[in-house]
Amino acid sequence: MAKVDEACPLVEKDLQNIYLSPYVKSKVQEVSSWLGVPVSCVLPLKNYNQELELNCDVLLLTALQQMLNFADDYLDDAG
Repeated sequence: MAKVDEACPLVEKDLQNIYLSPYVKSKVQEVSSWLGVPVSCVLPLKNYNQELELNCDVLLLTALQQMLNFADDYLDDAG
């Protein structure tokens, strides 16, 4: 789920509030229901297209780690 910094003023002010924002939490639950996936699979991210320097690497690395974990689990189940 991208652009949460643009959607929520609390997060736009300080990205560390991303998991404390009631708005982001409700949108994560909405996307989870809409896609039929667990809430833990919906990862809020900042939009990085205007960034010259990535100072919010933790969100991207968390999302990448989750994707790799799911891919690893899928391959374990398929093999």
